Amino acid sequence: MKIAKQLAVLAVLCLAMWGVGGLVPQMWSASAQDGGPEDPTPQGIYQEEELPEFLWDGPIETESLTLPLAAPVAQPDTTQWPQLQNDAQHTGYTPATLGTNFSVVWKRAFQPEKVHPQVQAIIYGGRVFVGTESGNLYALNAANGSQNWVFSAGGPILNSVAAGDNRVYFGSMDGAVYAVNPSTGAQLWKKQLSTRLGFSTAPLLAGGKVLIGGRNGVFYALNPSDGAISWSFQAGGPILMTAAANTASTTVYFTAMDMRVYARSISNGASVWTSGKVPAMAFKDYYPLVWGGYVYVRPWNKGYLGPDTLSDPPSASAQLSVLNAYNPSTMPITMFRFNETTGALGTPIIHYWYQTMNGGSAPPCVDRNGYLVMSAPFPNDDFYIGWGRVDPNTRVLVDLLVENSDEGNGHGDETMATTCTGNLIFTMHYQEQNVQFTGAFNLNNNTWTEVDLGKSNAEMFNNTQGGGANAVSVANGLFYHISVYELIVRSAN
Repeated sequence: MKIAKQLAVLAVLCLAMWGVGGLVPQMWSASAQDGGPEDPTPQGIYQEEELPEFLWDGPIETESLTLPLAAPVAQPDTTQWPQLQNDAQHTGYTPATLGTNFSVVWKRAFQPEKVHPQVQAIIYGGRVFVGTESGNLYALNAANGSQNWVFSAGGPILNSVAAGDNRVYFGSMDGAVYAVNPSTGAQLWKKQLSTRLGFSTAPLLAGGKVLIGGRNGVFYALNPSDGAISWSFQAGGPILMTAAANTASTTVYFTAMDMRVYARSISNGASVWTSGKVPAMAFKDYYPLVWGGYVYVRPWNKGYLGPDTLSDPPSASAQLSVLNAYNPSTMPITMFRFNETTGALGTPIIHYWYQTMNGGSAPPCVDRNGYLVMSAPFPNDDFYIGWGRVDPNTRVLVDLLVENSDEGNGHGDETMATTCTGNLIFTMHYQEQNVQFTGAFNLNNNTWTEVDLGKSNAEMFNNTQGGGANAVSVANGLFYHISVYELIVRSAN
């Protein structure tokens, strides 16, 4: 695979990575690895020659879960997108069916304040909410973009807000969590939780709590009505990833920079499980995905697990051959999954380390069939990268998102994120149209539709792409995307 550019970007960090945690000699059986004396490396697995021994200190799944696949349980109101990736599991799914006649309805540039690349537009009560690096939270009319109000916090707002029960919640780098009135912007409460270290994660609304982790390493469950601390927990390192919850909203899952995944009871904070130390560099960007009985996490790391070249449709036997040959003692990966009930480390699935320039790849969205949408090699091509759908039960790609054209692909080192609707899959570049196809794939007719470049200007723009990407938000027949510090709203007729 052509991953040299990504490896060059992270080369200086490789030694530090193994200081955080190496790989696991006995994590899974590698007895199927037998490439023969002239071909000791199975195709499709990135290998390290000399990794220090690291013994996994958590439970290991002995048999994969197989649950019925279906579309996620969606938010009942398709006129809203109330929190990061729409729901507490972060599936990025809405049942809304959209057309593919895309046109810009309105846009709003935020220079010179700037918007952190991972901030996703949140739509609630007819307004769209966006926080800026200058610490201002804007409420705009969701239909036409007119400004309703602006609220000034005490520090930068580096992630999305969450909205519910007639309140908008967000964390700030001033170390406080805020709740404001969505109609007026009036402050309802402010909870100062740290004086030195702030919040770069988004609040999670689940189980009647506002759940958020801080850079001080403390995870908080707050009372939505007044911000009082219901419970808190000191993790083993800074918390830089937004948390997720199970479908029943009884358990919250979050990561920390001690490279462990934590599961706690939402009601009282009691420990459900704590994972072993994940063999990767950092838990810094994005969020876990909870789906099909598993908690999926994508840490900063290097490596992938899949055939170097794919046919269309992708060969299941070729993929299973790679999975069966996987040897964790020599082969780093970039997606881990844990049994959501027990915390046991699950068997890995096909995945690739693409659609990122720096850092981790964005987690997949879950489509109408319950498949995970992720980047994958473009069929019969050894350079360009496209997209595919993975069955979490069989752990392999079931198809690739291609039509009879060269659309839907591009360079693999572009920072992208996905959203799934009732018929479309949006694949959006933070820098729309920067050498990777930005658009939507229609599952009904297997065609791509390009999203035209929408930004008004490129003021203060740079091409580091080090802050991740935000996925499309969909509400009331419109889709919202932030590109290069500008919110662009399009119709889909």
